[in-house]
Amino acid sequence: MDPHTGALAWLAQCAASNLLDRLVDRALDGPAAPPAWPRPAKTPAGTVEISVRHHLAAKARTPVIITLQEDGSRTGTAFPAVLGHTARIALPGGRYFGAAMVVDPARRTLQGIGWSHLTIAARRTSPCLIPVNRPSAPVILQLGLRKADGTPLFRI
Repeated sequence: MDPHTGALAWLAQCAASNLLDRLVDRALDGPAAPPAWPRPAKTPAGTVEISVRHHLAAKARTPVIITLQEDGSRTGTAFPAVLGHTARIALPGGRYFGAAMVVDPARRTLQGIGWSHLTIAARRTSPCLIPVNRPSAPVILQLGLRKADGTPLFRI
């Protein structure tokens, strides 16, 4: 499994464990406190400004679930955002892999999924754009976006 698939599979596992519902609720409730990185920093912190780009021109607030993992790590952190808004996060300097899922909670559909590599410079602000595209059935199957009983987590 390549690093991209592994990170997206980790995102899928988080989503399948009811984390998705909580993150979507937090995204729609308004701005939350910035997420905390799960480990102490070995290098000085930098800031990343993450934007998610999708062809969807939603009139309503569309929730986005963003995950970040350090390169080579099997864990990371997930946090909510809203499509069209920029998330600003302080992270230890280094290389990361970011993934984003655009969801429609009312219809339980996955509207987009994408990923991007980013490098956080210590004591600087780094922009990051995650382009998302409409998912295909093979991508959904490869990522394991299924509930514990085997039913699909999302419709596409």
